Amino acid sequence: MKAAPFLFRLTGIVVFVQLLLGGLLTFGFISVLPHIITGFAVFILAIATAIVSFVAKPSFRPMKGVAVAMVALILLQIVLGFVALGSGSPALGWLHFVNAMAIYGAAISGTFTAMRWDRMAVAGAPERQIGKDGQT
Repeated sequence: MKAAPFLFRLTGIVVFVQLLLGGLLTFGFISVLPHIITGFAVFILAIATAIVSFVAKPSFRPMKGVAVAMVALILLQIVLGFVALGSGSPALGWLHFVNAMAIYGAAISGTFTAMRWDRMAVAGAPERQIGKDGQT
């Protein structure tokens, strides 16, 4: 398994856990600390995913776009989270949640894009090995 598809899958799982922690936090079952720590873990995973997507060969433009979008959304999420935490604004809390759903969507989209990328690489492998004259 290539690194980029694995990282997208792992990021999607950690984002799902982060959503669960956000729900537990919203209803007062946990403190804010686990949600913040997991949020920064998601950010580190997203940066690693973006780096791997950019250096991977063969290059796949949709993968790069999803990875950059995910990093940008997570940066916005961090800002929204700390501003909402400091102000206690329900509107900012709602925006934080909507952005979280966008991040989860990007992670799932990245996972399926990575799967498509894997299939294209496997399907294209024999073409690269066999020359135009049919000889290897």
